[in-house]
Amino acid sequence: MPKSDSDILFSISSAHITMETKLGLKVSGRCAVTFKTMSGSVFYEMEQDLRRFMDTLRPEFDLAFRAVTDQYGYLWVILEGSRIEDLLAGLTAASGIVEEKGFSDQLLAAVFEFRSERKSGGHSYLIYNFKRNNFYPFVPLDQKSRDTEEEMKIMSAVGEEIPFERDMGLWYPMWDLPLRSLV
Repeated sequence: MPKSDSDILFSISSAHITMETKLGLKVSGRCAVTFKTMSGSVFYEMEQDLRRFMDTLRPEFDLAFRAVTDQYGYLWVILEGSRIEDLLAGLTAASGIVEEKGFSDQLLAAVFEFRSERKSGGHSYLIYNFKRNNFYPFVPLDQKSRDTEEEMKIMSAVGEEIPFERDMGLWYPMWDLPLRSLV
């Protein structure tokens, strides 16, 4: 499997402009990185280092963050900020700490949330799969159905700007994303 590359994550910094102009999808100001938790003191120490480091980013970057563990045992580091650059810096810092401490195999995904300027209430997501080193779209309609037509539109709009998963069978839905607002 290809190794993840933080430069690929930064491709969102230009692709989000295309998504806004072509599709009316605007960055919501929320993103997250998620990874499988493990028991043991080394993992606990890494988690504490991660929290301390994220706290140090607050003054320099316009970021709020929180960490939650979901029902499947994945830790979500959820970031909220007004600038995509700050979100990307926080997200790559968080995933970098996980990798640096030897837990890169535990990284699952980075999730970027977009809201529609054309449809009220709808959210779309670009998901970066750390294991495959590429992105895919996820557009939920409700609790367990998705809008594959809209997902294809997203891929068509930004598929040349960011590394995209071409095999739609690997576009895994991520239901019940814990990205609600921190305020």
